[in-house]
Amino acid sequence: MKRFLSLKAVLSALSILLSAAIVSGCGTDNENMSAPPENAPAQDETQAPGDESTTEEGLNGDLESQTGHTYTKFDLDVEYKDNKKYEADFEAEGNGEAEIEDTVNDNILKGDEAYKELSPMLEQLKIDANSDEQEVVTQVLEVFSLEKDYTEFELEVTFADGTSKEYKVKQ
Repeated sequence: MKRFLSLKAVLSALSILLSAAIVSGCGTDNENMSAPPENAPAQDETQAPGDESTTEEGLNGDLESQTGHTYTKFDLDVEYKDNKKYEADFEAEGNGEAEIEDTVNDNILKGDEAYKELSPMLEQLKIDANSDEQEVVTQVLEVFSLEKDYTEFELEVTFADGTSKEYKVKQ
């Protein structure tokens, strides 16, 4: 019994020493790391070298290359007489979501089907945060092939740079 305890103590001590040696070998000695040149621009630690996706231009270009447009959110509601309406929603967050509820043409789409229909229309739109309200309304109605005799037009859009705009027109 005494021999068993002694063996157990030796093995425990050995494993502690081995663990300590391994941990100390993986130290944080930064002397061997090469420093960036003095004239190098400061780099955010969360940003990989050459990755400009966190800049405004990078966001717009990256989103546009992935989706063909620069909207992170697009929520369109156009109401007509007799409780008819056209709703188109797109959100780029996460895996992205898309939905179309078109009671004018009896067309309801969700997910990939809705995105496949919305995507080419969103690509055709040439609006930005500085676009005039009437220009936005006219362009959206034209691109989405919607009638101009609406009773209410409402669009909430968020651009890749984070700017959000809301357009509301009643007739």
